[in-house]
Amino acid sequence: MSEEETIKKLVLQKLVRANVWGGKHTPLDFVTKGIPEHYKNTHPGRKIVEKAIKNLINDEWIIILAKRTGSGSDEHVSLNPRKVSEIKQFLEKFNSYAKNFVV
Repeated sequence: MSEEETIKKLVLQKLVRANVWGGKHTPLDFVTKGIPEHYKNTHPGRKIVEKAIKNLINDEWIIILAKRTGSGSDEHVSLNPRKVSEIKQFLEKFNSYAKNFVV
């Protein structure tokens, strides 16, 4: 499993556990908090994280929205409910996590 796939798996698992589908969204910072420090604190690691998130957006597995907050605006993220089967297949490749899959 490549490092990019590891990051994708972590991001998707966190969003599935939080049940963030469609109209429900959460700040992008919430998702990136669960990524290991050696990815967040090094330049090559940050590039891998950015690439993984960009690929999730391009595959239309996650949706990024600009939402207004009290202190300006933030990027919020949610899972695309139209891609449930693809997301489930991706997570099933890595472990039995998809058995507890709730939409």
